Amino acid sequence: MKLIFVRLLILLAFLVSCVPQGDIPTTDPGAEQTGISGRVFDRSKRGVSDAWVYAYRSTSSSLRGPADFGARTDKSGAYFLDMVEGSYYLVARWRQDGGEAGPPHVGDAWAIFEKNPLQVEAGQIGQADFRLQGVQAGQPVLLRSGSLNQGKTGFTGRLVDSSGEPLPGAFALAYSDPDFRRMPDYTSAVVGSDGRFQLYLPGGERYCLAARTKTRGQPVAGEPYGLLDTGEAGCIATIENRLIDVGIIRLSPYQR
Repeated sequence: MKLIFVRLLILLAFLVSCVPQGDIPTTDPGAEQTGISGRVFDRSKRGVSDAWVYAYRSTSSSLRGPADFGARTDKSGAYFLDMVEGSYYLVARWRQDGGEAGPPHVGDAWAIFEKNPLQVEAGQIGQADFRLQGVQAGQPVLLRSGSLNQGKTGFTGRLVDSSGEPLPGAFALAYSDPDFRRMPDYTSAVVGSDGRFQLYLPGGERYCLAARTKTRGQPVAGEPYGLLDTGEAGCIATIENRLIDVGIIRLSPYQR
């Protein structure tokens, strides 16, 4: 009986050695991947863990709702989106409650990738880093799809009220023409206690500037509202890699 068992073991070993190597499942460590990697930072350039980076194929949803791809950051703020080739719009979100869905609330943070859309090629890893900004009361959860939250080109200045005091909670708005009755083409982040804004824009284009405490809908009577200047005088061309200081935009109660 013992001799039969030994012979069976020898036969089994022989059969295993005869199996072609290609029939054995293996993982190729050099296999090409397609996707996007990067890191998510806070305003102090520290990596943010448990943030989510989402990729959308289009802006039809205003970068809200379910994304086509998503990935959570690790302890260092690093992430990797494993995806297929294509063109994507990217946004990063961090929520205080640790959730991955739902609209941002005051105290949460977010950022739109400044070079949207990002083209991802098959077998290549694209690079996209984010600098989060906090969500504050009265701030829209997202800018227009083309808006930039960082860069080197655009306008800077101060938003003040009718008495000349800084107006925290206001926004600088950019339009491609002096028709201020429609949605702005670009929107700054909400200004802080010093009233200073940075409005990042594409270079070599002309924009007309306004300021409000809201970013959509028609102004209502009494709402703080202001223009850099009336008509064409309030329109300025951007210069590549330069933040042009336009000075003060004064907001007064809107009158119809």
